[in-house]
This record gives sequence, structure tokens and C-alpha cells, in this order.
Amino acid sequence: MGRCGRFSLRWFRVTLVAVAVFACLLPGASARACTAFLQQGLIAGKNYDWHLDDGLLFVNKRGIAKRALLLDPTEKAAEWTSKYGSVTFNQYGREMPCGGMNEAGLVVETLMLTATRVPAPDERPAVIAWMQYQLDTSATVGEVIASDRVVRLSPAMPMPVHFFVCDRQGEAAVLEFLDGKLVCHTGDRLAHPLITNSTYEESLAHLARHDGFGGTRPIRKGSHHSLDRFVVAADRLKTWRGDLPEQSPIAYAFETLAAVAQGQSTKWSIVYDLNGLEIHYRTQRCPATRNVRLEDLDFAPQTPVRMIAINTSATGVLNRHFVDYDADVNKWLIHYCAQRTELLAQVPAALLDLLARYPETTSIVEP
Repeated sequence: MGRCGRFSLRWFRVTLVAVAVFACLLPGASARACTAFLQQGLIAGKNYDWHLDDGLLFVNKRGIAKRALLLDPTEKAAEWTSKYGSVTFNQYGREMPCGGMNEAGLVVETLMLTATRVPAPDERPAVIAWMQYQLDTSATVGEVIASDRVVRLSPAMPMPVHFFVCDRQGEAAVLEFLDGKLVCHTGDRLAHPLITNSTYEESLAHLARHDGFGGTRPIRKGSHHSLDRFVVAADRLKTWRGDLPEQSPIAYAFETLAAVAQGQSTKWSIVYDLNGLEIHYRTQRCPATRNVRLEDLDFAPQTPVRMIAINTSATGVLNRHFVDYDADVNKWLIHYCAQRTELLAQVPAALLDLLARYPETTSIVEP
């Protein structure tokens, strides 16, 4: 792992204390959470609700050998080669995405879930950047679920989260780590393909109390509460009419995201066209819609990783506006966001530098 491996055990223990600090911000940040869903017609949506809006989009390459960055030296690091290129939204550094889509049409998104309890270490190698691992190696929801047999999420994962995954075949899944076990909701167990920031079972129970879903409660539109946002989104998905030619599925998805937005906390609204392999997004700072066309991107490993600021002033199709990866910009983003996130300013600068240097440990796999 080069420089990433030359740290003392004492330094790593200090680092693990810093990770505990990461988790401390969750109770206060729970109101600034997220919503994700799959709309019939292979359209996925995600609101990124947080207190920071800075970030980078990365064009990640296929054919790249990687070894997981871990904070606990007693864990075995997973090693893999990326099969698929991807476009990801990153706020805390390259290779550590908030979500994204790969060239096979797989979308992986993460949302906070304070009930998360990941499995204890076992013989499987571990990852922290679970989302990037899946975008690198999986083409379908089934492959993502199957990967749990060979790789696990490290207990040092800084944020308690659950995951929303969907693919080009129209399959979707909610993956949660509860009481040390992976809980999958997919197929017949996923009656409503969406999540907010409560467990899926808790969300279903709340939904069943509402008008139109077996209960009598009116739907609380405009509420920022996680369970209420689940109900609003479920109602929007239920009333989607894909047979109406005048009803744009992309526009409808953005309208659904607007219906569950949390005021100034909603920083990015993202719509994925899984079949068309396009990403559409808007930001609070720059509300014009931007598009990224994955089929027109160069995912070959011999060419540089590309990036663009999420809040770029460019509009329309962004492909031609991407620039070559700049390690200094990546480092700046990591330090900038950490220093402006509650309590993360206490994380050692050495840990942030380690994260910034992690992309240097990846390498092209020679044919």
C-alpha cells in the first residue's frame, strides 16, 4: 500500500478514536438526511440533504487494481480490479463516494441510518468504501447482494448508513446492517422501492397507517420527518402514470424529490436514467439541470480520471467540461468539508491526508 501502510499501531489507535468522533455527529445531523427511490420506467432519484454543498463528480475507470483503505491494521483489506467505469458524487474525497452509477446501469446510493450495526470481523476481507467497491465490481442488484459472501463492511465505517441499489433490469434492493447482520429487502420483500432514514420495516409499518395504504391517517406533505417522507415518496411512486406520453419520467422524478425536499438542507437532487445511462442533477446553489452521458465517457484505464465541480456554472451536458484529476483539489475538498462538518475538525490532519493520498495506491492492470 505504499505510504498508506507505513503507520504505527499507536497512530491507528488514535485514528480509530477519530472515527468515533465521526459517528458523534449523527444524532445532530439526522434532520439533514436523504431520500432515494426507483420509479417505474428505470428512473432512480436521490436527494442529498446535508449542511455542505461542495463536492466533485468523478469519472472512475475500469481496469484499475485497488486495495481497500482500512483504519484497523488487524483487518484484512479487500483487493479487487474494477470491471466497470462509473460516475460518482464525492464530498469527502475520491474513491469515497456519496453515490453514483456505473456503465452497466447499476446505481448505488447511501443514506444515514442510526440503527446500523455492522457485522463483527470474520474471515472475509473488509472495505470502508463499500459503494465504490460495488460500482467497480457489480452490474446487477443480485451481484451486489452476492458480494456479501466474499467481502464485508468494516466496523470502522465512519457513518452508520444503509444502502439503496437498483439496476438496468429494474431490480432494486434496500440493504441494511442491523444487529450485526445484513438484511436485504428485494423482490417481493420490497413492496415500495425507496428508503429514507428509518429502517425499511419501520417505514412499512408507518406507511400502513396511512390513507391509500391500508390505514386512515392523512399524508403529511411537507414534513421533514423520515417516516413522513417515506409516505410522501411512496404515494408519488404509486400515482406515477408511465402510459401518459406528456408526463416526462425525469420531470416526475424531480417533482418527487421536490416533494420530499428539506428546505435549505437539500443540497443536491439527482435523477438517474438507468436505461439511457444518463445522470441528471440540480444543486441548491445552481438549480439549472446538468446532464452526464455515461455512454459518451472514456472509461479506459490508460486515460486520466476526470472530474468536475458539482456546482459548476456549466449547464446542459457536462461531458466536455470534465478536466483531468487534480490531487490538490481532492485534498482541498477533503480538508474543507471536514473542517466545516460538526466535530470532524477534531479528526487528525494525518488521517485526512491519508484519505487524500489513497487514490495514489491504485494502479492500472496491464493486459
